[in-house]
Amino acid sequence: MNKHPSPDQLRDATPQPSDKAPRKKRAGAKPLKRTCIMVLGMHRSGTSALTRAISLLGAELPKNLLGANPSNPAGHWEPQRLIELHDQLLAEAGSRWDDWRSFDPRDVGTARLQFYKAEIAKVIDEEFGDAPLFVLKEPRISRFVPLYADILKRMHIDVRYTLVSRNPLAVIASLANRDGFTAGFSSLLWLRHELDAERATRGQPRIFLSYEGLLDDWQQGIEGITKTLGIDWPQPKTQWQSLLSAHFSTDNQHFTASADLLDADPRIADWVKDAYASLTALRSNDIDLAATENLDRVRAAFDSIPKIFGEAFFVELDDRQRVLRQEKIARQQLVEQCGNEIERLRLEARAETERLEADRAELQRLAAESVSLADELKKSQAVVADLNNQIQAFQAEKLALQIQLNQTLPSPPTQIDTHSPSFLALSKMPDQQEEVSIGVDDTKLIAFYLPQFHRIVENSEWWGPGFTEWTNVARATPNFVGHNQPRIPRELGYYDLTNPTIIREQVDLAKLYGLHGFCFYHYWFSGRRILERPVELFVESDIDFKFCMCWANENWTRAWDGDTKSILLEQKYAEGDAEAFIDSMIGYFKDQRYIKVGGMPLLVVYRAKAIPDPRRWFAIWRDRVAASGFPGIHISVVDFYDISTPQEVGADSLVEFPPHKFNGPQNHPSEFPSFINADFSGGIVDYRKMIAQSANRPKPSFHMFRGIIPGWDNTARRQNNPTIVINSSPGLYGEWLRFLRFQARQDHPDPDRRLVFVNAWNEWGEGCYLEPDQRWGLSYLEETLRSKFFNRAKEPAGPDEARSWLFNRLIALTKDGEYPETQIHVEALAAIAPPSRIAIGASKLLRRWPSLHSAAAYLYKRLLLARQVSNG
Repeated sequence: MNKHPSPDQLRDATPQPSDKAPRKKRAGAKPLKRTCIMVLGMHRSGTSALTRAISLLGAELPKNLLGANPSNPAGHWEPQRLIELHDQLLAEAGSRWDDWRSFDPRDVGTARLQFYKAEIAKVIDEEFGDAPLFVLKEPRISRFVPLYADILKRMHIDVRYTLVSRNPLAVIASLANRDGFTAGFSSLLWLRHELDAERATRGQPRIFLSYEGLLDDWQQGIEGITKTLGIDWPQPKTQWQSLLSAHFSTDNQHFTASADLLDADPRIADWVKDAYASLTALRSNDIDLAATENLDRVRAAFDSIPKIFGEAFFVELDDRQRVLRQEKIARQQLVEQCGNEIERLRLEARAETERLEADRAELQRLAAESVSLADELKKSQAVVADLNNQIQAFQAEKLALQIQLNQTLPSPPTQIDTHSPSFLALSKMPDQQEEVSIGVDDTKLIAFYLPQFHRIVENSEWWGPGFTEWTNVARATPNFVGHNQPRIPRELGYYDLTNPTIIREQVDLAKLYGLHGFCFYHYWFSGRRILERPVELFVESDIDFKFCMCWANENWTRAWDGDTKSILLEQKYAEGDAEAFIDSMIGYFKDQRYIKVGGMPLLVVYRAKAIPDPRRWFAIWRDRVAASGFPGIHISVVDFYDISTPQEVGADSLVEFPPHKFNGPQNHPSEFPSFINADFSGGIVDYRKMIAQSANRPKPSFHMFRGIIPGWDNTARRQNNPTIVINSSPGLYGEWLRFLRFQARQDHPDPDRRLVFVNAWNEWGEGCYLEPDQRWGLSYLEETLRSKFFNRAKEPAGPDEARSWLFNRLIALTKDGEYPETQIHVEALAAIAPPSRIAIGASKLLRRWPSLHSAAAYLYKRLLLARQVSNG
């Protein structure tokens, strides 16, 4: 087989009957029998190669072809006019070429459908004339074969179907290279084209081929078409034999994959694997009952996916592409402008150099002149000093004369502002002064504590020698105008947590400003500890400060997101881990400083549902803690995205953990900042709306500890795709914390259960910390302490009044935020609600199908980017 034919050689092959002008019909002549060989299959699946091969056998090609391009240099061999007509039809029905939803042409309405039928028939007549045998290929037809079957039947044209498929992995790789599609999205698109084409051609003359099989043995494929479809080729075999040998070349096959590789790929859904296996079986027997039943099962499951997902995504996908096209044009214009600007600056630089040389000469002259002027200045200063001495002597003499003459001395100015609030308050009579009763709130504030700020072998191996969290913090750069990056610490500096003095200084600060304790993140992987040194130093010390532990039971990944991709250190939950873990915690529980709820040690679990059987694990923990002499253990689970109540996992309470569940579209700002990072694809959240969502959350039926953040910005860890909270300030944080303290006093009569968690004490890499920095200094700590005191006489009557007061304060303090020009109204704040159960359920549903979830995540990120770009 010739592996090195050029596309030009194939394109300029000996003309076939299909290259000749169509014959004119004789008046009154009987219509000639016409046959159409329709090539069906997914884009990038070898349909172009098969179509050209059939034309070399003598089948007519359309007159107006889609030309070759870099993604298909050998040519597409499909009618340009029909492509345009198909795109128009799809768009009118709310679809597009890369839409994996099922498509029904009847959605355009009866009248419009008749129009399209007439137009398609007209194009077929004009493109193929009265050719007795022609080949028609356009991948979009795979989604509406019945429409073409009806049209060709009315035109008295017999149809023979060739269905060519390709390993989905190769198609996915080709689409990723050409269009940038993800594996999940491409696999759904492949599945739609293959399922619809197969189902629509049952009972019709058809043959199933594989692109890989044609490249391996094209003669067998052509013989199969000839015999199965009963085609008598116009060209003699001696003429097309050498042409096809040159045509089927592996040089044009840039992506290959085996069936075994497909089966082993975890990215690919079982639907796709099952469908490909069934299509492979149909190549031997196109009516294989088991294969068709399996395809029907897959198709039914695929079509049952709620339409809301596709309808929500594809409409916005059009808007995204429109914005991206505009952005591309703008970038091209910017390149041209930059080129002109560079030339202008070059000329200006030359002129500036000449000017600087002249200025340097002038400065040398002035320097010499300044020496003489300095001498004159010294003389003048001496004269002025002498005159001042004379003036003071005259004033003293005048004062002495006034005393001798018993004159009244002038009174010094008091400089008292009689209109100031302090003057008005203190100048009132005792019975006019307002009585103030100061109360002290006893809610216990617990701040999450990150022990990442010291060197460990694992971090040096994974991220580079000497890596600590400060490495991320220092290299962050602004993503938009006014973006507070990088974050720079103040009093405590870039500390090392293996220094016990640093931990003692942190505790001194925390106690001084009213915190009750730290909740240390605890990293335990089937007995392997990591980042444990700071906690051990604290436990070994005599530092008088409360603490508890949070098991951060998620995978360590390169994306800093605890996902299952690019895993550095995996949570395996091996047999016996439940017992081993809780036994390792007993020593901490016995420490007199350990925080307890009702006498039971408090243990926080970050991702409860990541544990294979959390109820069994927690039951084991309870038994072993009780056996150690405690009345039990209070297990509190973080309010993660996949959980709604502690009862779901057999826990005692839920810990609210902003920004989890606070970073949805309900809290996006009405105005986005001006981005300066062209690669930004992250999310922006309004701090004030987060506060409103927190205040609007109804009291749950279960026990929940409320949570608060001073801010959030993980640019240091994810420069181009972080989540950034804007409009945060110490004042807004203080108002939020006052509300949560009031709510704790209302909801928890038992002070022992009156806890509020602060996220966090020192999460510098996520812009989430109370420690002082260069921008805000001690302001967040000062607000923390200030919120501890309240006026009993002005205590709100209930949660509604407290919420109303909070919203009014948010509006009043907007001017103190990062973007004072961004206004917000009470009505907007009152309407913000936490994610609904339907939204949470939809998120859980998407995660059941990895491919669909991958596509949803990809489209959501691109959609958010498009929205941010369009907002400036």
